[in-house]
Amino acid sequence: MGRFKLDFLDEHTDEALLTEIQRVAAAFSGESLSKRSFDTLSGRVSASTICKRFGGWKEALEAAGVGHLYNGRPITDKVRKNRVSRAMSETDLVRELQRVHSIIGKNTLSVEEFARLSVIGVGTIRGRFGTWQKALAVAGISQSNHAKRYSDEQCFENLAAVWTHYGRVPQYLEMNQSPSVVGPKAYAVRWGTWRKSLKAFVDWTNAEGETPQSATSSGDDGSAEAKPRVQSVRREEDCREVRPGLRFKIFMRDRFRCVACGRSPATHLNIELHADHIVSVHDKGKTALENLQTLCQDCNLGKGKTSIR
Repeated sequence: MGRFKLDFLDEHTDEALLTEIQRVAAAFSGESLSKRSFDTLSGRVSASTICKRFGGWKEALEAAGVGHLYNGRPITDKVRKNRVSRAMSETDLVRELQRVHSIIGKNTLSVEEFARLSVIGVGTIRGRFGTWQKALAVAGISQSNHAKRYSDEQCFENLAAVWTHYGRVPQYLEMNQSPSVVGPKAYAVRWGTWRKSLKAFVDWTNAEGETPQSATSSGDDGSAEAKPRVQSVRREEDCREVRPGLRFKIFMRDRFRCVACGRSPATHLNIELHADHIVSVHDKGKTALENLQTLCQDCNLGKGKTSIR
């Protein structure tokens, strides 16, 4: 017959409490012994009772000779990397970038490759240099061509196409899917984050089709100094072509639906939207917000010169 054992300490002397701490510490396999871990493993006395007796958890562990187990949480790979990087100067960080780059054996160095092979974290690099691209420039490492294949306008036009396709703000991972031809990483690399790229796109869209204030006002002396810019704006309004940013503004105003039949790319397969002139350019209609409407391809081709509105 087995012996009965008490599941609690029958006395709370200093010696008994310290012995219990030592017993639990010997059975503990982690790098730091928290109060919660102690309560889970002991069951005979609470960590709060020990703290009251010795003035704190750190003091109790030190009194039991296991002070090395105090410090809140286990040391993860991320924590270890952060500790290493704190002692490194910018010169040291550049050398680490160059070291990992030499291991990779390629012209470029990606964030993923650095995170996998470095003794420090990517966050440290960005924190010290501002952006990953700036750090690579300081280290003399070529940047990936992935984000350089497209101009800003091409990125914006692609985003406009995807936004129109869904009829809403696209999500990051949706930029990997058709109709997108520019991956989400290209946006994050170029503008810093996905959110910042969306903000840049909105600013670009809002600027399209607007007449700059300086173009419509004269100088302080009443001269016609701004006339050339007024003329250039007028020439653009007289053009048949609708610029991508202005086209997107029309689609957004009309809620990404054909104003004639109500169909949308988000609800009907293979629907293509057009920015159509209500009064044609041939009839002296302007390429301006108030003279443009959203039509699907079918309605636009069947419209001819007749205005739908």
